[in-house]
Amino acid sequence: MALWKSKLPNVGTTIFTEMSAKAHEFGALNMSQGFPDFNPPRALREMVYQAMMDGHNQYAPMPGNLKLREWIATDVKRRTQHECSPISEITIGAGASSLIFAAIQTLVHSGDEVIVLAPCYDLYEPAVRLAGGGLRVVPLKQDDFHLDLDALGKALSRKTRLIIVNIPNNPTGATWTMDELDDLAALLSDSNALILSDEVYGPMHYDRKPALSILHQHELRERSIVTASFGKILHATGWKIGYLIAPMHWTQEIRKVHQYDVFSTGAPFQEGIARFLASSDGETHLEGLAGFYQEKRDRLLAGLTGSSWSFTPAEAGYFQVLDYSSFDDRDDREVTHNWCAQSKGQGIALIPLSPFYPATDAEQKKPRQVRVCFAKNDTTLDEGIERLLQVPQMK
Repeated sequence: MALWKSKLPNVGTTIFTEMSAKAHEFGALNMSQGFPDFNPPRALREMVYQAMMDGHNQYAPMPGNLKLREWIATDVKRRTQHECSPISEITIGAGASSLIFAAIQTLVHSGDEVIVLAPCYDLYEPAVRLAGGGLRVVPLKQDDFHLDLDALGKALSRKTRLIIVNIPNNPTGATWTMDELDDLAALLSDSNALILSDEVYGPMHYDRKPALSILHQHELRERSIVTASFGKILHATGWKIGYLIAPMHWTQEIRKVHQYDVFSTGAPFQEGIARFLASSDGETHLEGLAGFYQEKRDRLLAGLTGSSWSFTPAEAGYFQVLDYSSFDDRDDREVTHNWCAQSKGQGIALIPLSPFYPATDAEQKKPRQVRVCFAKNDTTLDEGIERLLQVPQMK
């Protein structure tokens, strides 16, 4: 009998699962995995419950709840002036992750090259490998984690099928500017490469920075596939409701994969979300979202100001990168495990940054940095600050 061969021999459990499990094992404060420790808006929960009571408990349509797709189309037009059809260009899936995976399986063929900008979310690499594609890693600028256009230009080739961008970036919270989007359009003007833009933290931009989408750039729209997440913007990551926007011909192809993967997801959640977003409660929630999370970022950073930690305030998202190089020279996985396993439940679980650098990026120098999630109640944030201030003394 032939030995079974793994398609992903170098892949284990994700760093997020690993660190959350360690937090549970050692009773550490979990500020690693990206989920809030507070509930979605009360009005939203009530509308989802009412949707269940109203009978929305069987399969949703494969492309998604039509009212929700119509809201997405209206929202995209309001934010970017781009008109997309809720019928033929918007698809709802089990979180943005399922749709990113489906898009990569659809678009990437054996021998195609896919460019990722590192550090980047860890889903991209294994999805590309499973599709038979080759990965090319382009480091973001080390000082601010913004686009290095020259490096991207050097990596671009006739084999480039797809460029995956993350607006804003996870783990760093770096945003894009309109000039960067224009530069990207100019660079790709003679290329057939497509863009997959992961925009799950899209509305959460701080310090008056514009919440840009790849769709703000007119010339990029026909080559771009955008994914986004209701789980992130509604504090409901466990509901796993996300969506994808793409030109009709790409939507048709992606739905071929989607229908045999997830098919449809969470009918009462989709209906409840559609009702909530159409209400004044939904409008108020979205209008206050950026300010809500900026207050949490600022609370965290105010507590760490003057400490041994160094940082540049996250421009967006709900993660903050912290640099520990001034007080510890150990590998980031080693130190995060050590900080988590402190006695008497006094540890803190953080995410090392190295897993966000794909394996093919071996020559890239990994900074001594960690990611902390600030999507937490104030009491959790304050406890996190206290424990972070104790970290420099931990060995």
